[in-house]
Amino acid sequence: MAELGWKGARQTRLEQAQQTTLDAAEAEKLAHVLRFSTSFLTTPPRSRVSASDLLFRAPRSTSAGEKEYLAQFAAVAGDFLDELDGRWPLPPVKVPSLDSSTATALAAAQVRQRLGVETDAPIPYLTYELERAGVPVIMRVRHRKSTNSLSWTPGDDDSGLSEKHLGYSTRVGEYSERPLVVVRTSESWERTRWTIAHEIGHLTLHSRAPEISAEAELQASLFASELLAPARAIAPELPKVPSLLNLVPLKLKWGISIGALIRHLESSGLIDTNRYEMLSRQLYTRINPDTGHTWGRTEPGWDARQIERPRLLARWVERCYGATSATMLASQQLIWPQDLIEDFLAGQRSAPNRTPFTPRESQPLHTETSVIVATDRFRERRRA
Repeated sequence: MAELGWKGARQTRLEQAQQTTLDAAEAEKLAHVLRFSTSFLTTPPRSRVSASDLLFRAPRSTSAGEKEYLAQFAAVAGDFLDELDGRWPLPPVKVPSLDSSTATALAAAQVRQRLGVETDAPIPYLTYELERAGVPVIMRVRHRKSTNSLSWTPGDDDSGLSEKHLGYSTRVGEYSERPLVVVRTSESWERTRWTIAHEIGHLTLHSRAPEISAEAELQASLFASELLAPARAIAPELPKVPSLLNLVPLKLKWGISIGALIRHLESSGLIDTNRYEMLSRQLYTRINPDTGHTWGRTEPGWDARQIERPRLLARWVERCYGATSATMLASQQLIWPQDLIEDFLAGQRSAPNRTPFTPRESQPLHTETSVIVATDRFRERRRA
């Protein structure tokens, strides 16, 4: 209001209106203040996401403004994905939408089948499999370029959003046809994998739910553990007397934290409640000598894997525009601000390293057991 000289009543009308008319000078000034181009302001949105469309149960401390921010972040990301899809089709969506009454084990088995992974085998890189099945993942970093704020770390003295959730999911696109998972960056590979599995549970079982209840959150948690480590598959591998130490090999094989694993074992009937409570107490009292924290904070194997990061969005930007960064996209004059696109791409992993080919030393063309054909000689002749 101060920048544009508007009264509160006029701004309220503008914010609540589906569309409005401004003269060119006002539109240019508004675009400058908001850092969004006039092209963005005059382009009708395709994805319409409200706070009630977010598939997560927000902590009580989450304000209405924070929920609205998360919804609009997903909506704008959905429009960006729609733009990419129009240039080069994204992978078709394979994750099913099931009724919430579906048994957890059955739902997880169906998702594994749709993802194209074996029913009773570990999933090495869950994020890759999910994106290959048409569900983009955006990993939001702690410091956001578009808002210049910090968040979700205790002790920060700033105006950033004090988010306490780990991630959320929703559906974007003109007809809400594209599932989207948005997660926070984390220093824990275990938490990252499990959060993504949890969001797959919401997308599979709760996409038709009017709101996410405490029961739905529990169901998504049970689904996440079953998806990562099917009870039927891990039962034969379970030690006769499970302890925190002898469960570490199962954790590392299946890619699930010990904390989630012991809850999964108890809910699946593979250990009794007394054993679960004992292991739970030990988890938060035993100290990891490598870190000085309890096992509940840094379990053994906390550094055994790289943290999973998504790749689909970065790959499609590269495929559609030949760009590997938001800076390189600037020349395309897209309607989204560069700093917002940087937020979309910040958590994406780079392309796999390609080791340059190094020719071996010359070898005899004939051996006793095989014939080696020196194809480089033919290439040289062809060039000549």
